Amino acid sequence: MFFRAIARPLLASWFIYGGIESVLTPERRAERAAPVVSPLLVEAGLEDVKVTDMVKVHGAATIVAASILALSRTPKTAGFALAGLAAVTVAAGRPFWREEDEETRLRERERFMMNLSLFGATVLAATSGHGANHRARVKAKKAKSRDKELAAKVSRNEQKTLRNKKSIAKNSSSKSSKRGK
Repeated sequence: MFFRAIARPLLASWFIYGGIESVLTPERRAERAAPVVSPLLVEAGLEDVKVTDMVKVHGAATIVAASILALSRTPKTAGFALAGLAAVTVAAGRPFWREEDEETRLRERERFMMNLSLFGATVLAATSGHGANHRARVKAKKAKSRDKELAAKVSRNEQKTLRNKKSIAKNSSSKSSKRGK
């Protein structure tokens, strides 16, 4: 439980950082993605859309999804959203195969592999559920809570019955004392 609680924010931190960078300074990332994204935009009939705008939108969506993952609100949904966003980054963000210079190609390939690893981490975050022990603990906790509620209800009913009996006994004793006079 402890490790899962810190793992999600740690994973999300990289995406939040990258998303902020994409929103604030999209030019460098747009330049890298343009050879892949621009033809797709033209093919989709979206010639008016700038790659820098796409990078900004991608960055904002990444910030939102990573923040949700970090807060563990809906970690599976956030994990799947980040996986989709990371897949786009893997496909368009580091086209190392287009590089002419061998040193640049090597550096871009390493970054591509890092992005691929982050994609795998988001898929893992999206699909990792709780183990059988966790589910059993939650189930036992719910059952204990229900038992307490039921015991409290029974206790209230018993107290009410006891009060009624005392009231009846008090009334009958006061009637019998009045008869004796």
